[in-house]
Amino acid sequence: MATIIYKKFIKKSPSQPEPCEHQRPVGNIEDGFTNTNALPDNQDIPLNETKANKEAVHGSDVLDGTKCAICKDEQRAMRKYRLKLMVGLFLPFMVQSLDATIIASALPFIASDFHQLSQLNWIVSAFNLTSATFVPFWGQFSDVFGRYAAIQFALCSMILGSVLCSAAPTTAFPMLLVGRAFQGIGCAGLLINSKIILADKVSLKENAKNNTVFTIVGGVGYGIGPVLGGYLTDANWRWCFIINIPIGVVGLVLAHFVLRPELLGPQKITRTDGTEDPSLSQSFTARLMTIDFGGQFLFLFGMGLLVLALTWAGAYYPWKSANVLAPLIIGAILMICFLIWEHYMLPGRFLSLRAPTRKAMIPIELLFTRNAGLLIYINLITGMAMYAVFYFVDLYFALVQNYGPGKSGTNLLYYLPGLAGGAYIAMFACNKWPLQTFFPLLVGTIIEPLGITILAIAINTGHLPLIYGMLALTGVGTGIRFMPGTLHGVGYFPKKIASIVSLMSLSVSLGGTLATTIMLNIFNNELRKGGISLNSAGSSSFDAIEVLPASQQAYLRQKALRGIVVAFFAITAFMWLGVIAALGLGNVRIGKNGRKDEVLASGSFVGSLLWRRRGKEFEQSAS
Repeated sequence: MATIIYKKFIKKSPSQPEPCEHQRPVGNIEDGFTNTNALPDNQDIPLNETKANKEAVHGSDVLDGTKCAICKDEQRAMRKYRLKLMVGLFLPFMVQSLDATIIASALPFIASDFHQLSQLNWIVSAFNLTSATFVPFWGQFSDVFGRYAAIQFALCSMILGSVLCSAAPTTAFPMLLVGRAFQGIGCAGLLINSKIILADKVSLKENAKNNTVFTIVGGVGYGIGPVLGGYLTDANWRWCFIINIPIGVVGLVLAHFVLRPELLGPQKITRTDGTEDPSLSQSFTARLMTIDFGGQFLFLFGMGLLVLALTWAGAYYPWKSANVLAPLIIGAILMICFLIWEHYMLPGRFLSLRAPTRKAMIPIELLFTRNAGLLIYINLITGMAMYAVFYFVDLYFALVQNYGPGKSGTNLLYYLPGLAGGAYIAMFACNKWPLQTFFPLLVGTIIEPLGITILAIAINTGHLPLIYGMLALTGVGTGIRFMPGTLHGVGYFPKKIASIVSLMSLSVSLGGTLATTIMLNIFNNELRKGGISLNSAGSSSFDAIEVLPASQQAYLRQKALRGIVVAFFAITAFMWLGVIAALGLGNVRIGKNGRKDEVLASGSFVGSLLWRRRGKEFEQSAS
């Protein structure tokens, strides 16, 4: 086995390389076949010219084992293009990953300063709700106004949000939440536009290479965010937001001078049903009217009211209270209206006929396709796992173990090597072997719930080495799915790249919102059962808890531990369902050595193996 692995992946073969498409003979004299792919308009060429081309090609580049001049020029241009992407997108991509986790270790202490420990999920939810809502908006904005305008506006929104958060007085909790909302809008734009730009102008193979680099960048940002935030909080938590401002300004400059010449500009406005209409206006107002503001309004307020109801239910008001039922019912009605609205935004439907260029916030037809729907659920549980680890493991260290922000953040660092290891496995699977997306997605979906389940047991027993080990294992499960998930979606929907990437990112943010809301509700309810409320004056901040008698502090920490453990076990149910979802996925093979990217199964890949079917009804992509 070791010999096979060595020969396949390590040892360099001394044999001559396969000729590229430019080096292959245009025609084959022996069998009379003409390779029409190399001919314009499928025209044949004379036989003697074919023989001359064949001899010339084999006598120069192929025989000496070197690449042809055209391939060298293409590789040189691609390296230059990739370098520009790295320079221009590094800071925007890094800052959006930092913003997702930099307050993880600071969160309990920020909520404590505002005397809002019982409402700390809103500091996360305000960010995640706007992030989820505006993910599809940025996909549309990028097409309608161009990649450059989108990346610049996203950076400006992130900077504005950081200014508001850093300047918020401790008596103005709503101001902090508004700042977090603007940060969520900006970071959604940075994430989506970075992924769209990485997918522009390249094949799946090149997209895999680009995503490999930025998966590492994002992983580093996610990993060092809690540590950096913890030590900044030791000085003052406001530095967690101030640090974004200079990074954002430098990102604006680099995007202007490095990225702008390489980015796609505004795309032509077309009818959503695909009908040619030369009379369509291309003005600014016409472009603005292509965005689905109605859908965004319904989604934002519907989800916001549902989160509010789930936060209050049981912990502050009984489930039968009007304070819970009113936002719950209104939120549910708005979400139903949102789905109806998006249905009638489909081409040929009522709203689409009255606004033929307006694109739906969510391409709802994708939700009911097998691979898109399953990918969305898998990304949803990925978001749940990430936010559970970053925010509730930190809450465990801060409230139960009584660690300071710096030490709490440092303990979360164990998640980083796992995330890096998972990203490396994904890189190997997509760039070396097996060059398919199904297997890393399935493996990651099994490892992640396993890590979360054992993590909950380790927290309950207080076994710190096991906690650190399960943080690393959960990181492996998370990291292994990022890049293959994007490639899988792009492979199945090559003509809807912006839509599928937006939906996947939306589901990660939505998963984070659901996890923090559900877990905080369970946590607060467990404390309430023990006669404790973090909303009371005596326990609404860490300062108030510190002055309690030792016996009361020990009792509070015991009940807090119970609440955190039960909350973790509650979300594992969602995560184990993800394994079933992963088994229903199809499979995409990433083209290499001249092969095309191809979809290997029209339905379930596991089903195609079990019943020996190999459907290829989906279009092949080599974009």
